[in-house]
Amino acid sequence: MPRGSIKTNRLNVYLIKQEFQRVEDIVDSAEAPQDIPGIGQFVYDRSYPHPPDWLRAFFGSTLDGSLNILSSSAKGVLVIPYVSAGTTVYFALAFGTGRHLLKPGVFEERFGLKVVLNSVNPESFRSISKTTLGSVAKQSREQMSRDVTPAEFGIDIEQDLLNSITGKTRFSVLGDMITGKDSLSVSVKVDVTNIKDFLGTCLERYRSRDYETHFPWIDQVSEVRDIQKVDLLNNTLIDNINAGRHDKIWMAVPEIIDWSDLKGFRYAQPVRGNLHDDLNLGKFLETLHGNPATIDILKGQNVFMISSSRDDVSEKWPALKCICAEVRVGDGLYVLNNGKWYAIARDFSEQVVADFTSIASSQLALPDCPVNDEKSYNQLAASSLPTACCMDQKFVMHGGGQNKVEFCDIYTADGKMVHVKRYGASSVLSHLFSQGLVAGELFVADREFREKLNDKLPASHKLSDTTPRPNPAQFEVVYAIISESTHPLDIPFFSKVNLRNARRRLGGFGFPVTIKKIQKVVP
Repeated sequence: MPRGSIKTNRLNVYLIKQEFQRVEDIVDSAEAPQDIPGIGQFVYDRSYPHPPDWLRAFFGSTLDGSLNILSSSAKGVLVIPYVSAGTTVYFALAFGTGRHLLKPGVFEERFGLKVVLNSVNPESFRSISKTTLGSVAKQSREQMSRDVTPAEFGIDIEQDLLNSITGKTRFSVLGDMITGKDSLSVSVKVDVTNIKDFLGTCLERYRSRDYETHFPWIDQVSEVRDIQKVDLLNNTLIDNINAGRHDKIWMAVPEIIDWSDLKGFRYAQPVRGNLHDDLNLGKFLETLHGNPATIDILKGQNVFMISSSRDDVSEKWPALKCICAEVRVGDGLYVLNNGKWYAIARDFSEQVVADFTSIASSQLALPDCPVNDEKSYNQLAASSLPTACCMDQKFVMHGGGQNKVEFCDIYTADGKMVHVKRYGASSVLSHLFSQGLVAGELFVADREFREKLNDKLPASHKLSDTTPRPNPAQFEVVYAIISESTHPLDIPFFSKVNLRNARRRLGGFGFPVTIKKIQKVVP
């Protein structure tokens, strides 16, 4: 068929993993595949016209039953073998809702994303979706009305995971606007007669390393969604737990909580059982009564936070969500955070760890922590230091609306701005680092903020003049972390990333940044 007579078709292309070489291993359907000679095999599910669910659910019997309103969900997948350098690889083209016929774990998760990154004009991004690993894992999608560079989306290359990209391609054979995630989505003049030539181009673009020129950071962190790899990592985690190799496995509260309302934590049972003032992997394992841990137990057994004011459960999480872990499989480093596994590029992990170990320890003589809530500790610590005042909960209303800024938790007369947080998962500690960053930036850059802050400070600590810009070098931002571990302070990998970013920005203003471990002790 002449190329000019081929209609433009919208295609959704998946690359099948090398280990799957049979149609029955790739597609889940009761229907027998239809062979297309020289091309591949087409698999479908029968679809039947039926009234849409909303017709009866919303309208009930108020409408005439003879209305001819019908819908159906067509599903089809074309599986195509393609020979490249003597090796056969398989592609799957999904039609309608055919992606639901593909068995879990059979396709390369970031195939479409890599094709787009290797093919897109770097100044013609139109839309992105991303996951930001901040205080909570935040999913977002952003769209521009014109072509822009990735920088104009405000992508943080150390904390944002790109999930999909839409942009203009540099290769006309791929059409004009292309979208890539797991699948490659394109509108092209391609049909069954020339599909194999098109797939050859897709494979070449996927294998290219062009993306390293403009997007070298794309492989720094990636979520592991390969089911087999996740199973391998889960099994490695369980093996390490049961073998007592806990140096890189620990439990932490997975979200911000009100420690002043904490009566304690319980494992397995919300009512009966001992109360614990913090999460501890060893104490959790004791509730298994000598039985080995399994991934099903970690997913199915909850950790409960008991409220002191209500004497009841105020929060609960699956144990797996409370477990932080860093494991090595082969040459790869993998991090478990909030129940998900992430692959960390070696160069990136080395940079982050080296940056963390280079942070100076604060010389401030902060006492051990014998109490369970941060507010009580901050009051105790401030009273034990001769030149300190407690600023915990003394919010500065600034920025419009009800925006509250906490300058710090403890402030010393010689300019040490101490921010205190109980040890927790990445989401908890990132809140700590963000607090110090926001307060530091406003303190230096915003005279109105300094005026409001002065109203909160005791006379002994007030600024003599709020008009001139303070010299950040005369101050110090101290991140103090309360931990019950007797080992030197270590924090989750993504917490190190968040701290690195905060330290870099504070350092740009001129603030020295230090870190301090506060030892949690039994009262």
